Amino acid sequence: MRFSDRMRYILENELDRRMCKTCHATWFMFDHRGEIGYYRLGADAPEECPTCKPIDEEIESNCIISEEQWVSL
Repeated sequence: MRFSDRMRYILENELDRRMCKTCHATWFMFDHRGEIGYYRLGADAPEECPTCKPIDEEIESNCIISEEQWVSL
């Protein structure tokens, strides 16, 4: 799935959006076929931000499918 198609899907199904005050990445919460999905859009990986890293770890530990797996489907 191309980036533009992925972002269109996320924005069309967006439930909430938050910006990290540390690294300025944007976190999107969206409806993915009745399940909550999360997507982070930022210049740096979440592991590089002390604010985003624990959020990303929490999401990954409780998710059915990771964003990386979702993109490859």
